[in-house]
Amino acid sequence: MNEVQRLEVRFKEALRSGDSAKLHEIHARAIALVERRERPPVIAANKKAYEQLIYSYVCHVASRDAHLPCILWWRAYYGERKMPKEPRHSVERSRSHLREMRKYSNFTARLCSEYKIATQSTTKQAFIE
Repeated sequence: MNEVQRLEVRFKEALRSGDSAKLHEIHARAIALVERRERPPVIAANKKAYEQLIYSYVCHVASRDAHLPCILWWRAYYGERKMPKEPRHSVERSRSHLREMRKYSNFTARLCSEYKIATQSTTKQAFIE
């Protein structure tokens, strides 16, 4: 379990217990974690694995936004190319990962633009509008 996952677990526990002091502490640690990151996090060991990961996140988000099963979205855009595994986590987490990866990867930014992937969460978009 990495540092971010540990913070997520602790945040959920604090949220369930209603401990506002603990929530503020976890929030401060999360902000510090984000601010100290000056280079992209290592996501995959090699370029091919990284690209497969990006494709899976793009497919995950785009298929949910289009209200289509991943397999149909993948076949429509990539035909018979081998489909990556669909992430088991939520679509919002995939959006968040894409948002962070866009900062460091032209490949990710290009795919998000090409498929019109909204990397902001739907609640944030509603708040902004």
